[in-house]
Amino acid sequence: MNLPPSVCCPLCKCSLTEEGNSAQCRNGHCFDRAKQGYYNLLPVQQKRSRDPGDDPSMVAGRREFLDQHHYLPLSQAINSLLISHLDHSQPGLALVAHPQETRQILDCGCGEGYYTALLEHALNQQKLNHQLIGVDISKYAVRAACKRSQNISWIVASGSKLPVEESSQDALLCLFAPLSSNAFHRVLRPDGLLLLATAGSDHLLELRQQIYPEVRRNAFDPLPDLSALFEPISQQLVQYRFKLTDNRTILQLLAMTPHQWRTDADARQRLLQLKQLEIGLDIKLHLLRARSTDATD
Repeated sequence: MNLPPSVCCPLCKCSLTEEGNSAQCRNGHCFDRAKQGYYNLLPVQQKRSRDPGDDPSMVAGRREFLDQHHYLPLSQAINSLLISHLDHSQPGLALVAHPQETRQILDCGCGEGYYTALLEHALNQQKLNHQLIGVDISKYAVRAACKRSQNISWIVASGSKLPVEESSQDALLCLFAPLSSNAFHRVLRPDGLLLLATAGSDHLLELRQQIYPEVRRNAFDPLPDLSALFEPISQQLVQYRFKLTDNRTILQLLAMTPHQWRTDADARQRLLQLKQLEIGLDIKLHLLRARSTDATD
């Protein structure tokens, strides 16, 4: 997959020109395409460790868990909400792009590509022209993502320093990844869409009850931190239950969450004894629109 024209040099923000298996800007910064098909646009100056992000074992566990499709209804809700606001065949909902335009969509924090690839499939089903970019700081996650689709531009990069031109994207997804409001606003077109997924107060409650003596049922609200740059359009709750029927899958789910790092020895021993766990998903989807530069001055 060739680099979209909107992808730029992470060092100087100049356009990149591809020749063969490399891309170069006019200032001579050169980047090679990996054999798996992705570009690594994460310069050493932007790294906080040698290999930031998920390591190979974390990526493998996440991929194996997600491929069981416990989170498929969540993916379908995400895709439906986004497409309803991109698709001009649904009067009164579409906010961006003209019917024949190619929608430029970026998934920031795409991980191993589960949600991104399903979004690609949904866009194809709706016959919506699109160009998808998946960005993650973990090179191991992006390598895995390349196996999901060769029609998505996969890039290793920092979500807070996206190597993407200003005002180039129609929509940006940030699903359970760190927020970088200024970076998101910079790359979105005026009135471009930002779709977030955040955990509700009861998300994975049964898992948390196995870990903590007392569970805090708080939910993160991203809107106060975004209000200067983004206007809320819609919110949607996604709530359902599913059953995990073996210990391996339970531990894989734990490894996908921040609770992995807060699980003490006693709690881990309890989890190792579990053979099954019925669990609830509680996610809030937030759809926002980028305010114009004039509105934020």
